[in-house]
Amino acid sequence: MLFGALGDRWITLSPIMPIASRLLAALLVLPLVGCSLLDPEPSDSARGKGGSTPEPSPTVTALPPVPGGLGPEFFGMHDADPVGDSWPDAPVGALRVWDSGVVWNQVETAPGVYDFARLDRIVETARAKKAEVLVVLGQTPAFHSRKPKQVGSYGAGAASMPRLGAWKAYVRAVVERYAADDVAFQVWNEANVEGYWRGSPRQMAKLTAAARAVLDERPDPPVLVAPAMATRLLFHRAFFRDFYRQRVGGRSAADLVDVLAFQLYPLAGGSPKDSIDLLAATRELLSVEGVDPGKPIWNTEINYGLEGGEPATPAPPERQQANVATTYLLNAADGVERVYWYSWDLHTIADTDLVEADNTTLTPAGRSFGVAQRWMLGTKVESCDASQSGTWTCVLQAPEGVRRVYWNSGGTSAVRTAFDATSAEVLGQLAGELPPGGTVLQVGEVPVLVTSDDSGSSSLPPRL
Repeated sequence: MLFGALGDRWITLSPIMPIASRLLAALLVLPLVGCSLLDPEPSDSARGKGGSTPEPSPTVTALPPVPGGLGPEFFGMHDADPVGDSWPDAPVGALRVWDSGVVWNQVETAPGVYDFARLDRIVETARAKKAEVLVVLGQTPAFHSRKPKQVGSYGAGAASMPRLGAWKAYVRAVVERYAADDVAFQVWNEANVEGYWRGSPRQMAKLTAAARAVLDERPDPPVLVAPAMATRLLFHRAFFRDFYRQRVGGRSAADLVDVLAFQLYPLAGGSPKDSIDLLAATRELLSVEGVDPGKPIWNTEINYGLEGGEPATPAPPERQQANVATTYLLNAADGVERVYWYSWDLHTIADTDLVEADNTTLTPAGRSFGVAQRWMLGTKVESCDASQSGTWTCVLQAPEGVRRVYWNSGGTSAVRTAFDATSAEVLGQLAGELPPGGTVLQVGEVPVLVTSDDSGSSSLPPRL
C-alpha cells in the first residue's frame, strides 16, 4: 500500500509521539496528503524478469551490529530438499533438518548400519551457504522399537519408545559425524503430537537424558535442543507441563537441555499476534514448573492456517507478506532467539507460501523473508506494541540509529514519523526519502520501515 493512497483521513496518534505532539495533532486534525512518497509504477526495465518488482537493494553498511543485535542464525528455515540448487533462494541463516528424508529410521537402514549420504549433502550445502544446522534425531526404526507395529506418521514403530542402547548408539554416531560449532541437535519433533510420539513424558525425559549423556562425552559438548512441543491446544500444554516436571538422574528436564523448543502455530484462523500469545501462555506454565525464565527459546516451526493437514485457503498476498515479516519482528521483540519458518517449499496445508508451485518462483511472502532479514539483521528489537487503534510500532536499535516498523492488521491508520526520520520503505517496494521534520504516513496490513539515519551508512543520502 502506498503512502497516502487512501485519500484524506485523520491522524491516528502514534505510540512514539511525545505528549505535546499528540495534543497538537488532536487539535489540528490534519488531513493526509494524497500523493505517494514512492514510485507507484516502476518501469518495465526496472521490474526485472516476469514483470515483478525487484527486491529493494540491501542497506550498505560497514557498521558493527548493536550489542545483542540479531545475527543471521535468527532467520531459520525448513526445506524438504535443501541440497545443491534446491537451496532456498533467500538469505537463510539456520536450517532445521526435518521432513528432509533423514530422520532416524531413514538413516539407520539395519541395526547398526547407517546411511549418512543425504544428511552429509544437506550439512555440506548448509555450510557452503553459511547457515547453521539443527539436526532432529527421532524417529524410531521398527527394529529398535518397543512397539514395532504401533502406527506413527513416519511408519510402524516410529513414534514409539526405542531401546535406550540403540538410541544412544544412533545419537553417538550422528554427533561424532557432525558435531561442530555450527551444528546443534534436537531430541525429537513434536513430542506431544501423537503422530510423532506415542510414549509418555517420562519416557521422553529419559531419551533426553540419554542424549545429554552422549553429548557430554565430548570435551566441548554441542548444543542440545529440547524436544519440540506444539502449543496451540490444551492437551499439548498439559504434555509439556508434565515433561518439564520430570527429573532423571537428579536433573530436571529443562536442565538437561541448552535450549527450549516450541512450535508456535496458532489455530487455523490465527495471526502472528496469536502465536505470540501462545508463547506467553507457554512461559507462564514453564514458570509454574520452575524453569529458568532466562533459558533460551527457539520457535522451531511456524506458519499459518494449518489445521490437521487439511488444505488451507491461501491468505491474500498482502497478509502473507505481513505474516512473514511480523512473525520475525514479534518473536525478536519477545526474546525468542531463533525462528524456523515451515517451510520454504510447503504448499496446500498452510495459508502462506514462500514459493510458487514450481518451488522456484518467489511469492511476495518469499521475498519478504529476505527483506525482513535486511531490516532486522544487526539490530536489537527493543519492543513491539499496539496502540488502541490497532497500529503496531516496533522499535529497533540499529547501528546507524533508530528504526521503526509500523503496520495495522485490522485496517488502515496514520502515524506521524519522528522528527529526525529520513526514509521510509513499504515491504516489497523501494525506499523513499522523507521530508525534514517528520510527516504523516498511511499504514495498513503491509509493514512499513521508517529509519532515522544521519550516519551516511545507508543507501539513501544522509540528512544535511
